[in-house]
Amino acid sequence: MRKIHFFLTLCLILTLALSILTPRPSSAEDTHLIGVGPRIGIGGDSPLGEEQQEDFYLYDVAATFGLPWSWRNGSSWGLETRLIASAGQLMAAGETGFIGTLVPGIALDSENWGIAIDIGLGGGLFSDYTFGVQDFGGPFQIVGNTGICFRLYHPFVAGYRFQHFSDAGIYGDGTLGADMHLLELRYRF
Repeated sequence: MRKIHFFLTLCLILTLALSILTPRPSSAEDTHLIGVGPRIGIGGDSPLGEEQQEDFYLYDVAATFGLPWSWRNGSSWGLETRLIASAGQLMAAGETGFIGTLVPGIALDSENWGIAIDIGLGGGLFSDYTFGVQDFGGPFQIVGNTGICFRLYHPFVAGYRFQHFSDAGIYGDGTLGADMHLLELRYRF
């Protein structure tokens, strides 16, 4: 479990460092909406090495924002900071609860190829954190994710995202996070 906490901390530090070190030129846009759309997800078999106790389903709407720090070389490839905000419902064991997340991250994308790969680390709030026998520990969870998306037909983008929820030991022993596999469809502005 310490390796996971170390990895998540390292991702957060890397995201913050890149945010500080790669400012856009003064003529660049500030924070802007990149896209919005629905996501559906199913729980994985084991949340990063431990046996998941319930089958989870997630339905939400996510908005992706471009933050004002990016770097683009002479080609179409670029590195930029982003923020993914989502709101929806998490279901398992006949129970449904609200989940909202804010996940800052970094993305490598290509305008010509229509592909983006991102990684992020942030937080989530759960209205219900006990589903059947699985206890997340409390309402605040650390949320780590990585995803890949492809341009389908302008302006639509489809993607896959792996997302992990965990209390990272905040609420003590005996809690268990969840891994989710999400499919997303986004309208890109």
